[in-house]
Amino acid sequence: MDAMKETVLDQARQDQTRRLSNAILRRTIVNVILFSVAYIAGFALFMLTLGNVVSNLVYRLVLYNDQIHGLIAMLFIPLTICGFVLGIVLVVRSGINRALGYFDLLLDSVSDILAKREGPIVLPAELAPTAMALNGIKVESEQNERTAKAAEERKNELVMYLAHDIKTPLTSIIGYLSLLEESPDLPVEVRARYTGIALAKAHRLEELLEEFFEITRYNLQALPIERSRFDGVLFVNQVIEEFYPLAEGRALSLAYEGPEELSVFADASRVARVLNNVMKNAVAYADAGTDVVVRTNLTVAADGFVWWELTVTNRGRELSPQHIERIFEKFFRADEARASSGGAGLGLAIAREIARAHGGDIYATSDAGVTSFTIWIPQGSSVIAPSQSACE
Repeated sequence: MDAMKETVLDQARQDQTRRLSNAILRRTIVNVILFSVAYIAGFALFMLTLGNVVSNLVYRLVLYNDQIHGLIAMLFIPLTICGFVLGIVLVVRSGINRALGYFDLLLDSVSDILAKREGPIVLPAELAPTAMALNGIKVESEQNERTAKAAEERKNELVMYLAHDIKTPLTSIIGYLSLLEESPDLPVEVRARYTGIALAKAHRLEELLEEFFEITRYNLQALPIERSRFDGVLFVNQVIEEFYPLAEGRALSLAYEGPEELSVFADASRVARVLNNVMKNAVAYADAGTDVVVRTNLTVAADGFVWWELTVTNRGRELSPQHIERIFEKFFRADEARASSGGAGLGLAIAREIARAHGGDIYATSDAGVTSFTIWIPQGSSVIAPSQSACE
């Protein structure tokens, strides 16, 4: 893709150079023709109207000397030709200076872009394509700068947020451990309670540190995908089992719906991260006493292409269409939106990047408090069992 883009840019530069050269050459030729016509017309007009008068005047000035007057008459034609040649040289030189002026304008325009001066790039008509390209580069550069600045500011805010939140559980851990150390005669129940609180704070600290490292190393543009074949049902149930302790703490029930066996082809470790992030989000925002349901199956599209479909559904606060649109943006966090348990807002963004790195995608819907995240992983064109559903 980069090589193709470079080829297109080279072709555009060559086209612009050719157009500019042709424009300068045409203008120079036109000026030479105009000068020649004007010079010849002027010479003819001079000879017809003032030739005899000037000749007689020169004859009188040389005191009626026929020899000197004849010498001057002989030099008149060479001098006229020299004047014509000198005029042509000046016209061509003007064209060269114009070309050099174009380069000066281009250098000034590039300097304006580098200096980030306001206003569009304005160039002569011959450089209209170049002016358009430079203005495009300027606009893109300004947009990239604003985006990078906003991302950096947002990243700094999140680092400050995490640093503050890291300090909070750390202070609690130190406080409860200090109490245990300073009071060895505390009742067993109190010691157990303090130990449990310190352990919970330690787990929270670990989660915050993981989020912090996600921010510092977040670079999924070159995400490697290594596919292999495995049992999708066993895979999904293993991920579900990891959330039983967290679900019990919130009085939630975890349920699986799907076939008893399902052969799929994907990067298991990467898809596990996708499902883990989505499950964490669903468990965190589900209403207490409700079910979190995970469904999986193979689905056939209208063109016969097969997809591995994973859907996580929970019942809780409804998401607005505005949050649905932005929920997969990295670092997106809002009080009303799901953002990986109130973390850095990377969980769902990472899930989408991994799904897209597979060639698939992830979507969210929310209606009447029922929110579903559906993950699509391509499997290729193949025949599937009758029990498996087909896309509408």
